[in-house]
Amino acid sequence: MNDDLPLLELFTRLRQSGFPLGLSEYEAVLQALQGGFGIVNRADLARLCCSLWVKSAEEEQIFSYHFERLIGPLKVTPLDSQPQAVITNEPENPHVLTQRWPQQLLTVAAMVVLGVSGVAFGYQFFNPPEPSQDSPSEPLPNSVLIETGLGVATMATVVLWWMERRDNAKETEGNTSDSPTPLPPLSSSLIEELKDEVQIAQAVQQVTSSGNDFPRQQFLASNEFFPVTRRQMKQNWRYLRRLVREGPATELDIAATVNQWGRQGVFLNPVLVPRRQNRVELLLIIDQEGSMVPFHTLSTRLIETASREGRLGKTGAYYFHNCPIDYLYQDPYLTTADSLTTVLAQLNCVQSVALILSDAGAARGYFNPERLELTQTFLQHLQQRIHYIVWLNPVPQPRWRGSTAGAIAQLIPMFELNKQGMNEAIAVLRGRYSHLQR
Repeated sequence: MNDDLPLLELFTRLRQSGFPLGLSEYEAVLQALQGGFGIVNRADLARLCCSLWVKSAEEEQIFSYHFERLIGPLKVTPLDSQPQAVITNEPENPHVLTQRWPQQLLTVAAMVVLGVSGVAFGYQFFNPPEPSQDSPSEPLPNSVLIETGLGVATMATVVLWWMERRDNAKETEGNTSDSPTPLPPLSSSLIEELKDEVQIAQAVQQVTSSGNDFPRQQFLASNEFFPVTRRQMKQNWRYLRRLVREGPATELDIAATVNQWGRQGVFLNPVLVPRRQNRVELLLIIDQEGSMVPFHTLSTRLIETASREGRLGKTGAYYFHNCPIDYLYQDPYLTTADSLTTVLAQLNCVQSVALILSDAGAARGYFNPERLELTQTFLQHLQQRIHYIVWLNPVPQPRWRGSTAGAIAQLIPMFELNKQGMNEAIAVLRGRYSHLQR
């Protein structure tokens, strides 16, 4: 491993800037480098890292910023752009033209000989001579001319081929001496030094450099300042699956087809089954107003990623303030209300799961017995219709102790709203997490 190539430092800075990168992404770059990709020059290395680590235009800008400061100045070329031809008006080297005149002369001579031979052959073909009956036929001058011309043309062609091959070999040697020195191969020994946790995404990162003062270039703006990024939300929602075979039979069932073939002794027709579709129904119950005002943008993004890009069967969102009692609201402004009985009656008992987002009193840090009692009553009604329920708390877990949130966490699985907490919440909704494990 060459210590002059700060690939690990570049990877670490990208993680600190909010890139959702892990060990697998770093290993992919190392394997590609060991396979011979991205080792020609800095541009090739930047293109390789950009294709594996960058997923948006904003990330590409941040990547270029750090790459230029750690590895070298570089303008990263987009993958879909084609290099433009460079047109120069410089005259060709006279020495090169002098070396090429024998080839040009031989080419002209060969073309002349071939033309004359072709004319003679055509004349003899269309005007064959009449054979003489008194004396045996003698070789005609045209035949001799054709054979001589073809021989000369063949020799000229061989000489031209040899001279062209020699010139190509010289040009190849000259280009090899001017080619950039490839980067040394990398090893995977630095993988052990990486931490197995993606740091919290940051909105602004200050990059300091000694001796330079660029106040406007030291900050990078980003909208990924939440403890869980938009991309991580999408990935977690797509793990929430409950597959059911519904619709027309269009998918081949290989096992059933083979069994039918064995029973009948002859293959008549294949066995088709409906495709599996994700029919999970997600019910989002969001706490609004009061101490949840700082988390409104976070709850909005949670709803957007689930409904638009989660690939779920159905997604519904209802709102409440502090504690749901008898009503849930359809809008975040708490103006249109539906009774709790009506909302629960519309749920599918088999396919529905529920996720509650609230600080449960942890933001203010006090214990409210009335809130605990009302929340417990609400959870009992909800558990009569839904089997899998989970609670996400945007307040850090150390602040739950001594508040109402700590008591509610004993009634229902509650996790902090970050990457790890959301992973565990999805595991609960999939039925693969036990509350006793906590």
